[in-house]
Amino acid sequence: MSIEAVPMGPHPRSDVLVAGARTGALFRRGRFGQGSFRQGGFFGQGYFGQGGSEPYARNLSRGLGRLTLRPESELQESIGPVHFNTIGWSGPATAGERELLRTLRGPVLDVGCGPGRMLAAARELGLASMGIDSSPAAVKLVAERGGAAILGSIFDSVPHERGWGSALLLDGNIGIGGNIRVLLERVASLLAPEGQVLAEAEPADLLDVAYSAVLEDSDGRASAAFPWARAGAKALAFHAERAGLDAVATRTVQGRVFLTLERR
Repeated sequence: MSIEAVPMGPHPRSDVLVAGARTGALFRRGRFGQGSFRQGGFFGQGYFGQGGSEPYARNLSRGLGRLTLRPESELQESIGPVHFNTIGWSGPATAGERELLRTLRGPVLDVGCGPGRMLAAARELGLASMGIDSSPAAVKLVAERGGAAILGSIFDSVPHERGWGSALLLDGNIGIGGNIRVLLERVASLLAPEGQVLAEAEPADLLDVAYSAVLEDSDGRASAAFPWARAGAKALAFHAERAGLDAVATRTVQGRVFLTLERR
């Protein structure tokens, strides 16, 4: 997916729907800080790009268009917007993303999988994989492409708990729920011993913000508000340590920053 972050200034249950024929066979603030609020705590409940005018589902169905993630409140203008190119979501994984997948153990859980480009790449590399996404449109697209995904929240019950070799948090998905430490604790709880998380950080190393966000398309149609967070590599490593994960590698690939986090 193509992501352009503008620099800063001063649900449903997971067992509602299983998409993909292979699923049954496969799975028989200190210096940094975002507070200690629960998932959905400070900013309420909500899912990425959903509600309101449903810009996420609209753009996914077309496979193109530009979406902007921005703070809900004008009082948070100092938090810059993030622009997403939907073509990147809908296309194949990049060569750099495939190389990163080759460093991981299976099975792979893609958190916030979208239409499933990383799932398709994992299958091609011989890695068993499954996605989870809160968007019915995204899960439907995964199924149409032959992948396996469940509809729901990562904070709901997830198949194969404590058995995942690796988990993906790419394309800004480290922000799910608005509390990075809580998200990482949840993902770590799903991993097998010595399991790993491949997490994408923001280019700005010290960035560490949590806020109520909306997603908006190029015509100005916005979603309902949802809790979100963003972090650079140093801040992400700090949150990971608090969540029981060690940052064992940092890579920059095609201008994007990725951390490999390993369960202790």
